[in-house]
This record gives sequence, structure tokens and C-alpha cells, in this order.
Amino acid sequence: MSKEIEVNSGPLQECEVAIVGAGPVGLMTANLLGLAGIRVVVLERNKGLLGLPRAIAYDAETLRLFTQVGLFNEIAPGLIQNPHVRHLNARNVTLMAADFPVRSQFGHSALGTFYQPEFEKVLLKGLSRFDNARTLFEHAVTGLEQDPSGVVLKISAPDGPSLQRANYVVACDGGASGIRELLGAQLIGSTYAEHWLVIDAIVRNHGVRQITFNCDPRRPRVELPAVGERVRWEFMQLPGETGEDLKSDDKIYSLVMEHTKYRSFEIERKAIYTFHARVADRWRLGRVFLAGDAAHLMPPFAGQGMNGGMKDAVNLSWKLVSVLRGQAPDSILDTYQVERAPVARKMVEVSRRLGALIMPTNRITAAARDLLFACLNLSGKFRAFIGRGGVLPAPEIHQSALTDKGRDVLIGQMMPQPTVNPAQGNEPLDAFLSCHQWLALGIGIDPVSMLSARDLAVLDALQARFVCLNGGIKDARTLSLQYIDRGFADWAKRHQVRAVLVRPDRFIAARLNPDKNISALTPFTLAETAHPSRVAA
Repeated sequence: MSKEIEVNSGPLQECEVAIVGAGPVGLMTANLLGLAGIRVVVLERNKGLLGLPRAIAYDAETLRLFTQVGLFNEIAPGLIQNPHVRHLNARNVTLMAADFPVRSQFGHSALGTFYQPEFEKVLLKGLSRFDNARTLFEHAVTGLEQDPSGVVLKISAPDGPSLQRANYVVACDGGASGIRELLGAQLIGSTYAEHWLVIDAIVRNHGVRQITFNCDPRRPRVELPAVGERVRWEFMQLPGETGEDLKSDDKIYSLVMEHTKYRSFEIERKAIYTFHARVADRWRLGRVFLAGDAAHLMPPFAGQGMNGGMKDAVNLSWKLVSVLRGQAPDSILDTYQVERAPVARKMVEVSRRLGALIMPTNRITAAARDLLFACLNLSGKFRAFIGRGGVLPAPEIHQSALTDKGRDVLIGQMMPQPTVNPAQGNEPLDAFLSCHQWLALGIGIDPVSMLSARDLAVLDALQARFVCLNGGIKDARTLSLQYIDRGFADWAKRHQVRAVLVRPDRFIAARLNPDKNISALTPFTLAETAHPSRVAA
């Protein structure tokens, strides 16, 4: 530790993972680590949870993750699930229409809205389940220093300065990340010239039941139903308008009454946003990782800002657990950026394209767009593609050392979640897995019979679950389950799935083949000599 960081610092505290930022991504990461028994501390510079409803849209992967950490039942009452989604032009003609099924192939509602302050409260309360997790408010990180075995954070708090030592640090401190700045990582991309006014309002007995993107060149705008009696409205700032003028109550009431039927409402929150499309050039620097908005800034048009951060949390957390438990070498943590950054860049591009659809203020450009979609909507295949949410890519990870390589499209997909055991009351497949558990899954075959001797030994050491769906079992370790999920059967047939290896983050690492070892498991055979030492308890 350098003399510079020792000066005017209080006593040294120790943990295994320090998380900077108590937003949804930081708190979810802490819950994932807490469940695994990892000693974790969350450091938040503010006096408490921020309590602002910034993010508003969830996806099925986020709900699946809440289930994985045992908190879904706590957030379920506050979800608006599967609202219709409509993109309309200036004449209220539908450009795109999406209507999602009650249950997606991943076991949950594919899309909906939520109230972020409630999500944060549930996640914070969830940490109270663990003696090994602490959250410290009014603790601002002002400096850091790394050495071969850990990181020392310099903390400023009301009761004086202190030091926090951790094996690893996860920076979830937002788009203006101080940790990213300390590390010298750069956000690569662009910032939109346009600004948007965002209004969260209480509207008694409102009738807003769908998410509507009004692609009107006179003023692009968005309307979303929110939890309780809340509605969110978003209006683009037009040339000649100032942010302060747009935020005035008189202007807000004028805009809402001009574009909606509502005349009486209470403004709960108002803000001017500038949207960014940027991804960090480095997500890992030594023992420090960037996650959520610290790693990528998404335009809001695909609803993937917070959801993308949740994907970061689960991807990184199970790997940290594996390293800290001594199951794998530190080198597997390099796969975090390898797997997530290309997907984040792809989602930024999807969001940009949706923004280009919504935001034209040039009437000729908007008319050309309307004509294009009029032609596209003549195709039933196009309408069906949009209707099932095809605009958004399916959840995926980029291939890495923790997946097989090659052109097999199955590898890196998220594992669908069928409903199983109908005779016993229908349970989702994840109900038979613990939070950070590997799964060897066979369909019509015992997966143990599809594993090499080495891979079986590795998975036994990792305490993996072996499951056979709709088939006979030959090994006492294998759990036999039945499914009648037609969508899952179609997926298995389409991809010719016989047996697969599923990682703790529920992504498919490999097809099983008893005649060769799975490359994704090779790092877990190296842990004996390569894993780092843990800080003393």
C-alpha cells in the first residue's frame, strides 16, 4: 500500500468483493454474491437509496434473475406485465405492433414496466438475509490502489476516512462513474443531439394500458403505463426550446393536454435527459470491473439500460464466486468483457435504429418511413416477426473460453425454461437449480451417459445438477422430470437438442458428447494451481 493512500486514512476493513454503487445493478450483484456466501460490501455515496424511477422497463431475463436470487415474489405485485406495444405515425397509423404471450420461453413475462424505487428496496432488503453482506451509505470512494492480491479503496464518510480492502471491486456507480475515471477507461460512441423531457405523473383512474411510441415529426413522444396510478410521458425537446422552459409546470400541463386526454394529474418527477450510445473500451482493469451504466450507456428505445446491467451482474457474479471458491483461475474473469461487450454494442445499435424510427422531425423523412412500413406491413411474416418481439435480439453471450467454439447457433443462447412435472403442480425448471449451479440436461436421455469421464468428475466437483427430461435415467445422480411444454419441444426439435451443458447464468456452454472433453470446463481443472488466495476471514 502506498504512503499516499495511507495518509489521513482510518482503519483497514476487509471483504472479498466491494461493490461501488447501490443502484439496481450493484444491489443485484451483491445479492448474487451474498447467496454464495461471499463476503461483500456495497459502498454508496448518497445518504440512502436514490429513490428515483429512472428505469421503467423489464425483460424476461431480469425477472428470471430475480427468481434466481429468491426475490421474484416480492417484486411481482408491482409489475405491469405484457402491455401491448405500438409504434404509431402522426396519423395514428400503426407502424409496428407487438403483443407478447403471458409467459415467454424463459419462464416469465417478456416485457413490462415496474417502479424502480420498489425494485431497489426489495434488493436492499434481500441483502438482510446474509450475515456476509453489508451496505454502507454515505461512503464515497475517493481513490483506489491495486496490488497482486487485491484492491484498497479509499473511503470518505461522515465519521471520517477509512480504507476498504477487497479481492475484487465491481463498479456499478453509473454513467458518470468515478471508478471508471480513476481507471482511465473510456466510453466509446456518441451522444444524441436531441434532449427529452421525462415526466412521471400520478393520474387517477387513468386508462393507459399499452406502451405507445408516437413517431410524430411535429413532436415525437412516448406514453407508458407505470405501477399504481402512475403514467410516464416523454416528449422530445424541439429546436428553439430550452430545458428550463420545457420543465416548467405550465409547459408540462400544456404538452400533456395537447397530446393526451388527461386534464388532471400530479407531477411526481420531471427531468431533461440527453441519451448516449456508448460502450467502455475496457470492462476489466486488474481486479476492478465495470458493470451497468459504468460499462455501457444505452439509448432508451429498446428498454435495455437497466436490463443490460442485470445481464452484467449475473455474468460476472458466478465467475467471481467460482474464483473465490477456488474452483477456477482468475483468468476466467477475462471472459466477462469478451462475452458481454459485443452483445452490449449490438443492443446499443438496435436502440439507435429504434430511435431513428421514432425521432425524425423532418416531415419528408417521416413520410418516407411511413411508406416503407406500409409496404413492410403487407407481409404477414413481417407482422408476425414484430408481433412476437423480434426487433430485440434473443438473449445471448459471445463465445469465449467458457463456451464451445464454432458456428453452432445453440452455443451462447439462453437456455429456455420449460414448465415441468405437471402432475405435481407445474414448476419452472429453474426451481430445481440453486443460484450458481451448473446443469447437465438431457432430453430423452440421461446426461451422465453423454459426458466424458473428465467432464463428469469436474461437474461432480462443481456440485452440478443432472436432469433428464422425458426419458429414463441410468445414474442415481440424475433427476427425472417431465414436461409438456410445446414451445420447449419445438425449440429442442429445431436445434436438434439431445443433451447440453448450461452454465450458472443459464446460458448454454456446449452440447454434450461422451467422446470428447468440453472445452468450457477446462479452466475448472486448472484451479488447483492458478486460483488467487482469498483475504483472511
